[in-house]
Amino acid sequence: MKTFKAHGLVDGCPRGMPGVVAGAALLLAGAALFPGGGGSVALVAMMGPPAAAAAGAPPAAPASPAPSKAAAPLPPQPRAARAPLVIGVTLHPYYSWTRNIVGDLPGFEVRPILPGEIDAGDYQPRPEDIRKLADLDAIVVNGIGHDDFIFPMLRASGNRKVVVIRPNDATPQIRSMHGTAVNSHTFISFTNAVQQTYAIARALAVLRPESAAALERNAEAYARRLRLIKARAAARLADARITRVVTVHDGYGYLLQEFGLEVAGVVQPAHGLTPSAAELRDMVKLLRRERIPVVFSEESFPPQLLAVLRDEAGVRVYTISHIASGAYTADKFEKEMQKNVDTMIEALVTAPRAGVAAPMAPVVPPGRAAPKAAPPPHG
Repeated sequence: MKTFKAHGLVDGCPRGMPGVVAGAALLLAGAALFPGGGGSVALVAMMGPPAAAAAGAPPAAPASPAPSKAAAPLPPQPRAARAPLVIGVTLHPYYSWTRNIVGDLPGFEVRPILPGEIDAGDYQPRPEDIRKLADLDAIVVNGIGHDDFIFPMLRASGNRKVVVIRPNDATPQIRSMHGTAVNSHTFISFTNAVQQTYAIARALAVLRPESAAALERNAEAYARRLRLIKARAAARLADARITRVVTVHDGYGYLLQEFGLEVAGVVQPAHGLTPSAAELRDMVKLLRRERIPVVFSEESFPPQLLAVLRDEAGVRVYTISHIASGAYTADKFEKEMQKNVDTMIEALVTAPRAGVAAPMAPVVPPGRAAPKAAPPPHG
């Protein structure tokens, strides 16, 4: 209860004013000083006895006090619902992992920051995306070069309370084929997906301790599904007749490495850059010299450049997804990674057994005769 002692308000009243008028003035003053309530307000007026109503009139008998009644207890107020934990994500795999971790638990919202149709490598920050960051409680980031645009966006949003979750802090990393930078595509891997799923679950459990056990159960169930896809693929790829490949995109190194496959070369000089004519010519030479019959490409690589690789080097080209665009869904990572390993099995196991791979003409140095027979493709 707030108590307000209104001395001066009564002092300004003419003597002889009825007490009810002074009381009304106090009530009006209290309403002005404490608008909207916020608790009971008791106004204690420090004033003298009321003037006599008429000269010689006997004073009025004091009113009998009303019998006191015990105040009825207020009903218990319902506890305010806790605001949901709003978790932002920068990349499609992180959305799938985080959605599977929170599952159907109440009190969690997973929010993609980038539009689904835009690859992070081509993204330019937009005002409407910066606004999505303003009320985040946490955000899951790559943090090693794939989404560096997000940190200036966070500063621009004014959000100073957001917790940044960096699952790559616990992930082994490899170098890019060109240069010395870390390969930021750690998410195109079953092993890394499992490790990073657990890392995200632990971070969310710190923010919502009451949900820690359920978050851990969900993470375990999701990791089990991913391990099952990997185990089935590994059993098939153990019989691969081709173990060295060339990739168009540098992002497949983690995936191929965990199945014991070697990347002999990468066509793109850097992520998202189209190779020059000289670089493409050097890749054709490598393919022919190393007798590598398979190239794994991404969906967006220019088809005319793939045609050069097919025609000049005699290779078979297969497409692998790096899960960079499309609708954000909980099952996107599982579905696209299942397609990826199915493609790998087709390229490295099924097609070679069926005799699909044609022998490639060897590179003949000037002045020398070509050998009579070409050795089988590298296995």
